[in-house]
Order: sequence, then structure tokens, then C-alpha cells
Amino acid sequence: MNRFTKIIEKLHLYDKEHESFMAKTIRSLFNKIKINKMNIYLLNDTKVKRAKNLPLFKIEYLKSDVDLANYDALVFTSKNAVQALHSFNSAWKKVPAYAIAPQTAKIIKKLGGNLEFVGVKKHGNAFAHELIQELQGKKVLYVRGKKVVSDLVSLLKEGGVSCDEMIVYENICDLEPKIEKLPKNSYIVFSSPSSIECFLKHYPWEKSFSAICIGETTAKYLPPEIKPYIADTTSIAACINKAVELESGR
Repeated sequence: MNRFTKIIEKLHLYDKEHESFMAKTIRSLFNKIKINKMNIYLLNDTKVKRAKNLPLFKIEYLKSDVDLANYDALVFTSKNAVQALHSFNSAWKKVPAYAIAPQTAKIIKKLGGNLEFVGVKKHGNAFAHELIQELQGKKVLYVRGKKVVSDLVSLLKEGGVSCDEMIVYENICDLEPKIEKLPKNSYIVFSSPSSIECFLKHYPWEKSFSAICIGETTAKYLPPEIKPYIADTTSIAACINKAVELESGR
């Protein structure tokens, strides 16, 4: 029995078979209050509704002299990779781009890239299997961060796809946290292995916390004692929605 049920039972408004209009109104109000009081932390400076920013790492771009004219396709599994490549080589816009999910695809289009394909599965290894048929006979370049969480390249090669890699950014875990101690029942959003590493470097994990991971592969980097919830899609917005869903059900 949740807190809402206890309250409306005291008001003699709760009926398991039928909920009165007033009870529904109280339920809606109660949920809004709960959601507004939530502490959902993003470990970067991305502004997202209902989330609080707790930047613990910064992104550093790594320039490369790779000639993109040698490739028929560019594969992106993060928007950071798109933005990093765009910062030092505009030639990427001429090469067909393959994006893991809509959020990455959105950045490709916004920056003027040649979007060719958007993944459906939205997770690294599953994305690789989607690409195998799409990329047969093509010379492929996977544009990525220094630390990755999938076996995309090896899976593509096993599928007969010629694929090179180019590292264009890394996450640097050197920012001091703005908050010394986080409130109980906080929701922590982990969008990458680096975010997990940086958070646990600064904060002990408390039982009252809830871990929200952007994907199943990222979740594998959590210590075994931390049981995460997985967002429905690989986006920060989906992570926030998952936290709200969990809070509403408590």
C-alpha cells in the first residue's frame, strides 16, 4: 500500500473497485508533488526538464588527420562523436552517416551531415547486427570516444564488413562536485561507463539511491551490488522518464 492509498483511506475516499473523482484528483496532485520534489541528477551540464546538473567530467576533443575521402560510411554511436568530428573536419558531411538512435541522428542532421541510416535497436551490439547487411561492400569508419561499451567493430568484422576506428573524444573525470552529500532517494543517471567511474570516485553509493542507465551495456559497468533500471530508449530524456515512472509507482 503506497502513501497515496493511506491518505485517501483516511479521508474515506478509497474504494478498490471504484475510485471517486475526488480521489483521482488527490492522486494526481499527490503525484505532481512527488515528482516536483524528486532529485534526479545528470552527471553533466546538459539541461533537461526535471533533472539537476551535477557535472563530474568534461569532454575533450581529440583531433585526427584521417582522410575521410577513403571511406564510404561513417558510424556514430553517440552525439559527442558527431560534435567532436565536426569541430575539426567538415569533410564528414559528404560521407553517408549511420546513427545508432534518433538523438544521434538529430545532431547529424542539425550539423548538415548526410544521414543514411538510423538504428532501431538503439544498443551497441544490436546496432552492429543491424548494420551488417547495410554496410556490405563498403569501407567503414567507426567514429567514437576513447572508451566504448560495445563490441561493434569486432561484430561488423565477423559479419564481413571492413571497418576502421577513429577516436575523436574522451571523458576527463577531473571536476570537483558542487554538492558534498546527495539527498536520500536520489536518482542518478548514468549515460556512459565514464559517468559511473566519475560518480563512484566522488560519492559512496547509498541504498536509498536509484541508478538509471541509458542502456544495458552501460549498466554492465556498475558494481554488482548496484542494481540499475534501464531506460526504454537510449536517450537522456528516456532516463528522466524512467525515474519519474519509478517515483510515481512508489
